[in-house]
Amino acid sequence: MSAAATDSAVRMVLSSGVFDAEWYEAQAGATFADSAEAVRHYLEHGRLAGWSPHPLFVPQRFRPQRWDRDRADPLITYLKGADNAWGVATSPLFQPAPPGDLRSADRSPLVAFLEDDGPGAALPLASDAGWLRDGVTLADVREALRSELREPGDDKTWGDRPAAGTVSGLVSVVVVDCGTTADVTSVLDAIAQAARAEGDQPAQPVEVLLLAPAEHRPAVVGLALARLARNEVRVVPVPADQSISAMVDEAAHGARGEHVLLMSARHTFREGTLRDWLTALTESGAAAVHPVVLGGDLLVGDAGVVYPPQGKDPVPFLGGVHPDSVPWPAWFPVPGAPAPLLARTASVRAVRGPGRPRALWAYIDLSQRLAAYEERPVVVVSDLVAGRSGGGGFDDIVEPEADLSAFREAWRRVPSGSADLFVTFGLAPVFTGLAALTVPDRPESWTRALWLSANVEVREAPPALRWAIKTAMPADERARQWGDFHFAGSLAAALRRLGQQVVVDYGPNDGRETSYRDDVVLMLRGLRAAQLPADVTTLLWVISHPDQVTAHELAAYDLRYAASLTWSRDTSARWGLPVRPLLQCTDSSRFYIDDEPVEEVVGKAVLVGNSRGKARPVAVHAVGSGTPVAVYGSRWEKFLPAEVIAGTHVPNEIVRRYYRSAAWALNDHWPDMRDLGFVSNRVFDVLASGGRLLTDDVHGLDELFRPVWPKRGLARFTTPEQLHAVLAEGSEAWYDDATLRSLSDYVRTEHGFDARAAVLVEDVLAHRAGAVFGP
Repeated sequence: MSAAATDSAVRMVLSSGVFDAEWYEAQAGATFADSAEAVRHYLEHGRLAGWSPHPLFVPQRFRPQRWDRDRADPLITYLKGADNAWGVATSPLFQPAPPGDLRSADRSPLVAFLEDDGPGAALPLASDAGWLRDGVTLADVREALRSELREPGDDKTWGDRPAAGTVSGLVSVVVVDCGTTADVTSVLDAIAQAARAEGDQPAQPVEVLLLAPAEHRPAVVGLALARLARNEVRVVPVPADQSISAMVDEAAHGARGEHVLLMSARHTFREGTLRDWLTALTESGAAAVHPVVLGGDLLVGDAGVVYPPQGKDPVPFLGGVHPDSVPWPAWFPVPGAPAPLLARTASVRAVRGPGRPRALWAYIDLSQRLAAYEERPVVVVSDLVAGRSGGGGFDDIVEPEADLSAFREAWRRVPSGSADLFVTFGLAPVFTGLAALTVPDRPESWTRALWLSANVEVREAPPALRWAIKTAMPADERARQWGDFHFAGSLAAALRRLGQQVVVDYGPNDGRETSYRDDVVLMLRGLRAAQLPADVTTLLWVISHPDQVTAHELAAYDLRYAASLTWSRDTSARWGLPVRPLLQCTDSSRFYIDDEPVEEVVGKAVLVGNSRGKARPVAVHAVGSGTPVAVYGSRWEKFLPAEVIAGTHVPNEIVRRYYRSAAWALNDHWPDMRDLGFVSNRVFDVLASGGRLLTDDVHGLDELFRPVWPKRGLARFTTPEQLHAVLAEGSEAWYDDATLRSLSDYVRTEHGFDARAAVLVEDVLAHRAGAVFGP
């Protein structure tokens, strides 16, 4: 519960100009006596309800993880400029330019824009607002909201009008559950991305039909913004008790597209454009096309549905399986499928009729009707991948028993094809749970499957074991910012080159039900421990945060490794649990000598990395030495002058060129990691790239590179004075090209992921054969 708003907080918001009473009242569904009362209501209630005070300030965007938990209101935090707040995007409609040095500024970029540019200036849109047309202004946004408020939804019904004529080549995207502003904006962004031009292919023509509750106040802001979209968007209000089947019928009746794509606001397009969908529908000869759908944990949500041999309930095919563990055919027929579904508009209109489920299994029912009508299959295309976030919305199932009965009545004989599908995938599934009609209010108990293999495996040497690499990464785009993402991906590729079958698990799917398919679980120990399946060979590789590892945790594993010579030795002695040193390494396919120059870093000391929220000594002291420095990473503004911050990101695929081109490639370690001998993977990456490494000293470097040790050793420092002295000498005093090439060859051979993977496979095979494992 928000505390009572203070008078000073109200005055601060009012004087900032970052509060639009009309905008706020539209979300609150109320009228306030004056702006001060509206601000007070926002500070005490509106923020926690998810409402924004201004089109250019969205608390959820400004503080994605903490917008509803911080004691201080996010808008107050922003106006004060605390914690680098002024360098953060505040709304999809406002992405500030690179801020430079904001420490001496007397107002935020947002306040400056409002005061200096005014309502007629084009808004600096964020990348996820690319679905809006070019040149949108604040005046446009406000007028769109007023139009939405002036045009109540109850006069926008389809009525009994004749079906709309269709336009060849046009796709009508029908979104059935736009209940909130976030639903609207996220799905319009997803559709714009899927319809984008690609290569020599122009953008796919689309129209979007948003089916929103007639009482759509929670979505009013999003629906207003939809008026400013690049593509044609129509809002179709529907009564609160309208069924999904009826909504689809109405939308198909008014759709102008030759094809219709039915989807949820919670779906995203992960792989495949709308043109790819259309091509798949034509080339597969299908009645409807469905993608592989991944859940929020990035496990398979469904690849269509199948039926038990004697059962009547549809079961999500391969639900809960890791997608990387499946040998996907290019496309395959399935008995039916839920949304998303791409079909011919004429066929969707033709299969309308009574006796259909209202919500539960409504799309599965539709897909099966389409297949029967066209006498062609429903097809899943493996190159089309969609995501789906958590459920909810205004289409919640309120009468499951009625829907179950309607489905059972319509499909007394379930569609064929399940048995053939099991043969195609080499499966002998075991179906468990209860018939849904017997427990309609307990969906967690309904029929489900264990996807057991039917194949007798003939394993070559080395045996092709099934490995699951577990990490603490979030199962979304944030994972790409984690070092574990690249580490796990490179290790998986190296294991696959040794004939192993490998999947990488994110934090949320740590305890996935299909762990029974794994032979080996390897935990890359970072921020958290893992849950371990019962019947597998278990490995722990401590690559960071060793202070969090306990003897109890180590004892749970069959084999233990750590990226430190000293920590492995000391821990083995202290707890009597063998821990083998297995240091971090480099990806030899990505880090090698690449002499394509990066002119912007030539002659400079370069650091690629985020600030970690601290004034990292290697960066601060390098700048203080007077040496030209280029830093790439985030959250550096309050620690370094603007002129040395060269960018926020360097793609991992080309960072080798930066290391090779620079006069120095800087590196440092977290103090605890340095003290415990955990050598950073950047040391290996820089040397593999032929870069001139300058790093803080860490125990073990001498042993690692002794066979190719440069005459003066690696350039290292322990104090600011030593760092300044090394920089003053210049890198040519430490490294010549022949030495750099020798270091690169040695590191890529001896300290690459292929070498580490070979150790892991050898140890696992020995352990599974019953050999005794020693330190």
